[in-house]
Amino acid sequence: MQDEAPSEPSGLASGSGFPFGNAETPLSPRASVYSYASSIDKHFVIRELYGRMVNNTNEHYVIPADGEEHGREAVLHEMLKVAMGGLYIRQAAPAVYRALTPRRDGDFNTVLDIGCGGGSWVIDMAQLYPHAEVVGMDLTPPNLLSSAPENTRFECDDANYGLSQYGAESVDVVHIRGLSVGIKDYYNLLKEAYAILRPAGVLLTVDCDLLAYDENRQPLTSVNEDEPGFLWMNRLLVNAYQGLIKCNPSADAYRHTLTWLKEMGENGNSWEECGELAVWVPLGPWTEELQGERVDGRESLAAQLLQLAFWKIGVALRPVLLTSGHPEEIVDRWIQEQEAEVGEMKAKLYFKWICTWAVKKGG
Repeated sequence: MQDEAPSEPSGLASGSGFPFGNAETPLSPRASVYSYASSIDKHFVIRELYGRMVNNTNEHYVIPADGEEHGREAVLHEMLKVAMGGLYIRQAAPAVYRALTPRRDGDFNTVLDIGCGGGSWVIDMAQLYPHAEVVGMDLTPPNLLSSAPENTRFECDDANYGLSQYGAESVDVVHIRGLSVGIKDYYNLLKEAYAILRPAGVLLTVDCDLLAYDENRQPLTSVNEDEPGFLWMNRLLVNAYQGLIKCNPSADAYRHTLTWLKEMGENGNSWEECGELAVWVPLGPWTEELQGERVDGRESLAAQLLQLAFWKIGVALRPVLLTSGHPEEIVDRWIQEQEAEVGEMKAKLYFKWICTWAVKKGG
């Protein structure tokens, strides 16, 4: 059910290279459209910041939203598919499958991806469940290289203002990935997601922990060049984290997701089940298990894809660092040194993705 082979990244431009060494059910009746096209000019939702295109509606979120970043996100998407064994963790697969079983009342199943970025997850879910309508919501439109499946729709909106436009108990699966850095009240977003989920609907969240971990999976602590174990990657991430928190004090709210889901159950918003799983991925195939004779092909591929995506993480975080007040020449040096570390695998690092799932009571 969740063992599909990784596909070519949906948003990755052709010619991009690695720089280091079906259900027979009817399609959704709604065509693929960009909801913003009829009422909002694209230039009103995007602005330039330090040479990159970012959203023009949410000042708390200054991560680029251009084709370059959506291509990098597409690589991360493929990495997560490999690391998780599919489009969501295996623990949630039975509940997702039940929630997206074709409905008997004649209505179609609905999936909502909040913070869809380049649209890779939306496209893959639409292909996996062709009878469902899969909606991608983000501050800016995705940069698609080809037409999306007919059962997709993309909308420009800010989740900070709620989800009531989708209607109570109208969605079967809500997916939220890497969004907490731009959400002022993440607990309220979880409640909003609960409200629009149908009984037995599934909430899926995925967030990369904003920390780098050593080969023993312990957080790195050195940020100065004269300290033992110093890495440029860590200096860059620590300063970017501080910049994100400066823009949005709730940027690290993802660390409380499971706790808040349980609290919601105690306050009347009941879940049939909920859980959390940490997915660890090495930054490049440096571990003995990935270099020896008996290589884990799946983990090796995930490690290489993460290396490719994080090679340019400094460039993606550059607007955050410059907005925080760091001098441009300093930031550019950090990025240059960080890219060298990743490209040459000078550092043995792990990164952690925190995945949660919850199933609404009823159904």
